[in-house]
Amino acid sequence: MGGTQMDQWDPSDLSIDLTVETMKAAFWGASVTPDFSQAAPAYGSAPWNSGESSGAGYTAGGILILNTTLALVSGQLRWDADNLQITSSTIIAHGYISYVPSISNRIFHATWFGAEFETQDGTFLVTHDPVGLAALDYTP
Repeated sequence: MGGTQMDQWDPSDLSIDLTVETMKAAFWGASVTPDFSQAAPAYGSAPWNSGESSGAGYTAGGILILNTTLALVSGQLRWDADNLQITSSTIIAHGYISYVPSISNRIFHATWFGAEFETQDGTFLVTHDPVGLAALDYTP
């Protein structure tokens, strides 16, 4: 995700709009070892080309991230969206990535749950932190 962040602000001008409703969240199992130093991390490219969650109710490629917001609050730039949920699902996941299909599937953000979570014909629900999905803190 570091390479994507850098490309937002360097001359390559990646131009990811965090307020569009086209970003997706794809869920992953424990077999993935993230590489945060990748220059261009993308869904479908190593290490994100295997180990995606699967099962009833989940479609490869993930789900849309809806009702995204970007706001400056108390010295932080906060990115937020609706909580993620996959209804009537039977899946196992250790985390998810947020990526932009329209920009070569570039990954912007990753969340690891710290443990394996699963559903058996239920709702897989990810409740975001009150600050949001991600925050850039400008306060010293």
